Amino acid sequence: MASSRYHNFYEDGAVCFWTSAIVAHIPIFSSRTAALMLVDVLDARRTACGVKLIGYVIMPDHIHFAAWAEKADAVERFISQVLGISSSNIAAMTQRAAARGDRTAAKWLAGFQARARGNAKVRVWKERGRAFPVTDSDALRDKLNYMHANPVEAGLVARAEDWEFSSAAWYAYGTGPLRIDDFEF
Repeated sequence: MASSRYHNFYEDGAVCFWTSAIVAHIPIFSSRTAALMLVDVLDARRTACGVKLIGYVIMPDHIHFAAWAEKADAVERFISQVLGISSSNIAAMTQRAAARGDRTAAKWLAGFQARARGNAKVRVWKERGRAFPVTDSDALRDKLNYMHANPVEAGLVARAEDWEFSSAAWYAYGTGPLRIDDFEF
């Protein structure tokens, strides 16, 4: 088995800019139900792990978020729990929809099953996401702008704040499905 050359870095006191993608670029989050489930998981795990969520975007086949905690291990725990819980929820949602005859869900489920390893029955997230420590306000602003631009660059909306599953609207209007925590370096 080949090992990844990329290593994630977590630093105490740094914001963690995180990216994770769904296997085979399956657009599971084009389902509003799946996207709302991920919003709920992010919110619950943020509270449970003592993490501040500074920004996010949920794209059809991947996520970006910026999270902070005083200790890096809290952010690592947050990421692990978000991916684990959302993976289980996505697998269950897809299995139920496929059993009801939803052809798209059946196709997605087959993709998740085809990428399973070991004793796992499905694999939802790619093996390794990417963590990048952000240690100053300018770099954080750049990362937030980058993530918020994703739906615009993908042609999904004309303005970043029009994408429902993004913190761009929170920053523009103070609204959105997921509250963003106040944060300053």
